[in-house]
Amino acid sequence: GTKSLTKTRFTTSFVKTIRIRVLRPLETSPEWPSCEDKGGTSSLSASKWTTFLKASLICVDPVTKGNFNWLQDVFFVPASNWRHSKVYGLFTNTWGSSAVCVYSFGDIDNVFRTSRLKGYNGPNPEIKPGQCVSSGQHTPSETFKIADSHPEVEDRVEPLSPTKSPLFHNKHRYQKIGVHEVSASDGRRYNVLYLATDKGSIHKIVELPDGVQNIMELQVFPKKDPIQSMILDHKRAMLYIGSTDKVVEIPMDMCRVYRNNCDSCLLARDPYCGWFNGSCQSVYLNREVRQNLNLEPWQGKCQNGDIKEDDFQTITVVPFSRYYLNCPIESHYATYNWYHNNSLIKTCNTTHPQQDCFHFIQNVSHIHYGRYVCISEEDGFRQALVKEHLVNQLRFMSQKGQATMTFGSWLQLLLMVVLVELFH
Repeated sequence: GTKSLTKTRFTTSFVKTIRIRVLRPLETSPEWPSCEDKGGTSSLSASKWTTFLKASLICVDPVTKGNFNWLQDVFFVPASNWRHSKVYGLFTNTWGSSAVCVYSFGDIDNVFRTSRLKGYNGPNPEIKPGQCVSSGQHTPSETFKIADSHPEVEDRVEPLSPTKSPLFHNKHRYQKIGVHEVSASDGRRYNVLYLATDKGSIHKIVELPDGVQNIMELQVFPKKDPIQSMILDHKRAMLYIGSTDKVVEIPMDMCRVYRNNCDSCLLARDPYCGWFNGSCQSVYLNREVRQNLNLEPWQGKCQNGDIKEDDFQTITVVPFSRYYLNCPIESHYATYNWYHNNSLIKTCNTTHPQQDCFHFIQNVSHIHYGRYVCISEEDGFRQALVKEHLVNQLRFMSQKGQATMTFGSWLQLLLMVVLVELFH
């Protein structure tokens, strides 16, 4: 069945303003069928296309029976055999949800060639509406008359998947779609979808053997300006995204967002990135990188990720003050837990598009001091993202040999504590 995407794995921001340059269009496949469409010969049909016809595209969630009937954008992915080329259609519905359905160009061609005209029961003319004629042949006026009154075919085009369902759907409102094919280190080619939202961000979605996964959200414009245009440079692996007043350039292989952490690099399942020699590298720079894109288990491909009990950052906190513990959310497919002295104190819900996992101590007392650890867990991998040791500032200063402070220094410290309590 269809898959619903509700989360993005990584959320990041990347903006680089550039000058606009013209991109060379994709070359047309030499195997496209030869056809001439010169329009009609009479005064009534001279400005009309002989091959003009319409067909409906079906994009329906088979589970909820929800129909995505507003076509927002399309992207064409060519193949060596033109009939195997794909059309990625981006749809929305009345409730603001979006879906992507994929169609075979061969299926689209079959519908136009074989289907009856919707609502037409008369005899077909010598040249059917929508038929491509060879060079030197003319389309009769009768064909144009029928096409004018019955421009739509009866059959509808269904998605390419065996279940005739969308590739995926979710509650985001997408406006633009682009598809890029990348060759991974295993020699296979993977399609990566770039979808522009109505809030100035891009979702990076990968088609994997076990389904699709939304691996990243890029906030392109800080003020959430609507995205007006999106162009893919396939040879340079670059995205060009435009708003009403600027154009930004974004590389497709943004491997540095994975913090040079082996497990994070592999868990991302990003076909552009892999692990090699202590860093997360691009496949365009190194074809020998280690990746985790197929259905094989990833465990064991990295060194032991057990949590060490050292390397805590010592934080001195004044009694009766407020303190925030902040843990960055890197993967929206992971679970984030705050522990205080090995006891669970908070779990963050990453289904919402939040950036961090906070724990707020409103009034610091002796029970709040100790070791705090924020741990993320995903597919059996655990890592400590934040490790802080909160200590009483008064006791800390005493232990560091500062108990022989002057009377004026102690008075300043006492005054600070009193002010904190008063303003609390």
